[in-house]
Formats: sequence, structure tokens, C-alpha cells
Amino acid sequence: MNDMTNTPGTGLMLPASTDLQALFRDPGQVDPLIARIEAEVRAHVPDTSTAKGREAIKSLAYKVARSKTALDEAGKALNEEARAQINQVDAARRAIRDRLDALKDEARKPLTDWEAAEALRQARDVQILDQLTQHGMTGQEPSADIIAAGYRIRDLALPDDFGGDRDAAEAARAATMQALRNMFEAAKTREAEAAELARLRAEAAERAAADEAARIERERIEAERLAAERAEQDRKDAEARAAREAEERAALEKADAERIERAKAEAAQKAAAEAEARHQRELADAARREQEAAQRERNRIAAEKRAEEEAQRKREENARIRNRVRREIAAALAALPQPLTPEVVAEALVAGGIPNTTVRF
Repeated sequence: MNDMTNTPGTGLMLPASTDLQALFRDPGQVDPLIARIEAEVRAHVPDTSTAKGREAIKSLAYKVARSKTALDEAGKALNEEARAQINQVDAARRAIRDRLDALKDEARKPLTDWEAAEALRQARDVQILDQLTQHGMTGQEPSADIIAAGYRIRDLALPDDFGGDRDAAEAARAATMQALRNMFEAAKTREAEAAELARLRAEAAERAAADEAARIERERIEAERLAAERAEQDRKDAEARAAREAEERAALEKADAERIERAKAEAAQKAAAEAEARHQRELADAARREQEAAQRERNRIAAEKRAEEEAQRKREENARIRNRVRREIAAALAALPQPLTPEVVAEALVAGGIPNTTVRF
């Protein structure tokens, strides 16, 4: 290949002093010439790892294209001089164009492949950086969803061929993780407050139910008292009617015989005795009902007092527990390295160094 013209001025890969038009007069010379160019191109070892190597690939492909153009132009000139050989020349030109176009593509293929792979790698790096900075959380999600997003960002590995600034990428990851930690703490606080609110509402509902039950019991007792009073009044009214009727009968029967008077007196005595006995029974029943109602009221008051004492005991116990937990957490925080930063607290929480707290993964 030492006699191949390969100077920057010409950019050709043809033998020195080649009579290009003579090639078309003797078609047998075309194939050996192209074969020599193919051999030189394929002997070139492409290197896409350096800018110099990539430039050499580009220069080689350019020389093949320039050689194709020189041969094609020589054929055109010969065709003008020898119209009789135009078919033969055109066939040779087509063969030259096709083979050298294919050879040009073959020579440039390593660089073309590298450029395509480089474009894919750069697009992948951009996507990785976007994933490291865009966690997709608004801060209103449950703490479990925020933790899952943190795991996803934490476990996203940078490939060995990552082309961007690794320190900047890791800084972006750290900033995103810190933002997620802040969201997580806020979510835990929000969820704890919601749980406490639900508990207080449940206690209020229980107290309201107890108050309603007490009100119903008082209304029942009052209804029984009113019923007893109505019954007593009915009894008195009945006795009054009976007395009036007895007086009326006495006035009408005043003229009856002594026998009838005695019988009436006996009947009146008997009726009075029965009325008195009935009256005594009714009084006894009323007294018994009042005693039972009073006992039920005493039982209800005692039950309410026991319930209030138990609720007060629970409140005092909860207060003691909350105070103890506060003291233990404060002592653990005071024992941490100072100054007390969010990162120090987060590390202690994850390591289980803060009593009465648990971090779930």
C-alpha cells in the first residue's frame, strides 16, 4: 500500500499517478483498485475511546468518499470523450458508487455505533439524574408511601459508565433523601395527631352515650312516679264517687225498714273495710315502688361514681406515662452528640437509640 496516494491535500486513496480514465478503458483494472482500497480500509484498527481515534475513523471514511468522487468524475469526463463506451463506463461507475458507498459505511460503522451508544448512555444519565431529584411526593401522602419513595431513591445505583458528575448526582440524592425525611417526620406527626383526635372523639362519644343512658333512666323513673300519682288520684276519685253514691243511696233509702238500714250499715262497714284494705295495699305498693326506684337511683349514682373514678385513674396513669416518656426521650436527646442536628436525631432514631420510639422500614 506504499504507492497509495494518502495526502491531506488530495484526500484520495488511489495509487500515485493513476490514469483514472485508463481504468474505464480497461474494466479489469477497476476491481483490483477497489480491492486495494477495501484492504487498506479494513486494515485500519478503529478506536472510539479517544477523540483522535474517532477523528481517524471520520478521515478514513472521507477519503473513501473522495476517491469515489474522483473516479466518478473521471468516468464522466471519459464518457464525454467516448460516447460509444457510455454503457460500459456507466456500469463501472455504478459498481464503483455502490461498492465504495458500502465501504464508506463499513469504514464509519464503528464510529456510528459508538455515537448511537453514546447518545443512549447520555439519555440514560439524564433519566437517572431526574429520578434522583424528582421523588414524586407532595408531603401529604402516608408515611409508608414516603418511606417507599426514600428506599427507591436510596437504592438507585449509578452505573460504572455514568458520564455525569458523580458528586453532583450524589448531592442531589442526599438533598432528595433529606426532603423525604422531613416529609416523613411531618407525616408521622400528622398521623399521631389524627390518632389522638380519633381517641378523644371516641372518649367523648362514650361519655355522651353514658349521659344519654342516664337521661333515659331519669325519664323512666319520672314516668313511673307520675303513673303512681295518677293511680293514687284515680283511687281517691273512685272513693269520692263511692262516698257520694253512698250518701245518695242513704238519702233515698232513709225511709226503708230497720232491717234494710242494718243491712246497709253492714254493707257500708264491709265496703269501708274492703276500701281500707285496698287503700292499705295500694299504699304499700306505692311505698314499695318508691323504695325500688330510690334503690335504682342509688345504684346508678354509685355506678357513675365508679366510672368517673376509673376514668380519672386512667387519665392520671396516662399523664404519668407521658411524663415518663418525655423524660426518657429528653435524656436520650441530651446524651446525643451536640449540636443536636436533624441528621443526628434521624441516625439515633434509625439505630434505636431513642427510647419509646420505633422506625419501621
